[in-house]
Amino acid sequence: MATTTAQWVFEAAMNIIDELNDAGSADHADTTEYKNRTLFIINILRGELYPYSDTFRQSQDKTRPIVNLVENFDDVIQLDDYICQTVMPYGLAAHLMLDENPTVAAYCQQRYEELLARLKNGFAQVSEDIVDVYSADGGGYYDPETGEWITTFGNGIGFEWTTRW
Repeated sequence: MATTTAQWVFEAAMNIIDELNDAGSADHADTTEYKNRTLFIINILRGELYPYSDTFRQSQDKTRPIVNLVENFDDVIQLDDYICQTVMPYGLAAHLMLDENPTVAAYCQQRYEELLARLKNGFAQVSEDIVDVYSADGGGYYDPETGEWITTFGNGIGFEWTTRW
């Protein structure tokens, strides 16, 4: 269920670009211009990220996704929280810093693209099967009497080659 607000994404982006004041607030005189641009940028990013969200729905004719505008900072962004809390702040920070600090903007854009690629490609599996290459089926075994690994190659194709190490 989506619970992240536009205000949360704004504050996260301000933290990324180091624009929090001494009290830790993102809302102050130096960030007013950023805040004025934020909702517009969030709506653009929302449309771009929506197809990767758990909340994705298509229109009746299946031509376009159904997306709701974010009109206030208290509005919940209708994307899953992973996207709102992990991907979107970097996209917002990149857009906000484009004219002021191209180096920071480039870093944020690169991070945004890395996270977007993860969404597009799916997340890697937590574990995978490990093949035991030293089992009888793998062509080798450990000889406890000699303390050596013995590997044979070529069985069943007309020759046999044995190594010991």
